[in-house]
Amino acid sequence: MDIYRSGGSFDNHSGSIGRVVLPDQVPAGTRLVIETVTGFYSMDNGGVLGSAFLTASNSGLEYAFPWVPCGPPPSGPPDRRFYGFNYSSTIYIDGPATLQFDAAGASGGPILSGTYTVTGTLESL
Repeated sequence: MDIYRSGGSFDNHSGSIGRVVLPDQVPAGTRLVIETVTGFYSMDNGGVLGSAFLTASNSGLEYAFPWVPCGPPPSGPPDRRFYGFNYSSTIYIDGPATLQFDAAGASGGPILSGTYTVTGTLESL
């Protein structure tokens, strides 16, 4: 088994709100066993993204991860809010596959920045 870690960032210039195609693909002949999915972002004016959806290019399945409000920052702009999630789960993705996150809409101010991370192991099929 090999450890798999991949992640990517988005901002208000990334083309689609909350979209990230992870740079590390799941190679052919392997199975990715996802163990942890993490995301965070900050937004001004109290806005919020819809759930983060993880999809694999070779599957019609989507996995939704709802954002949890983390509250205002201790300093900085008073209208900036932080959101995140950290889920331990077991999701199996057979390669070859590309992983992508998308957010289901948004309300409020522009997104400043955010990141998704996936960790797990790669097993031979």
